[in-house]
Amino acid sequence: MAIVKQPLHSLSASGSIGGAVSFRATAGGAVCTMKAKKYPQQSTAQLANQARMVAARAAFRGLTTADRNLWQLLATKYRRSAWACFFAEYQYQVVQAPGAPLIPEAIL
Repeated sequence: MAIVKQPLHSLSASGSIGGAVSFRATAGGAVCTMKAKKYPQQSTAQLANQARMVAARAAFRGLTTADRNLWQLLATKYRRSAWACFFAEYQYQVVQAPGAPLIPEAIL
């Protein structure tokens, strides 16, 4: 079933046809795209990555108020969110990509 507003050949067409084609207006003009097909995200690597994200979020939620304030202070300095700063450091210290070599820090 087609759910499209405005004529298809106009600059303001928007909507979708049969769940396969999508029309939308952008700054560059009207765009017609094929809708992306969903795929199962259940591979071993994807499940491991999901588990790492859950662990990182649990670690962030488990911070004390004082620690969270320190992360917020750092985030303000870099114009990021506290979560973004925490997660970047968490990845650096805790998460190592499978098969990636461990690069030692320079000794000063």
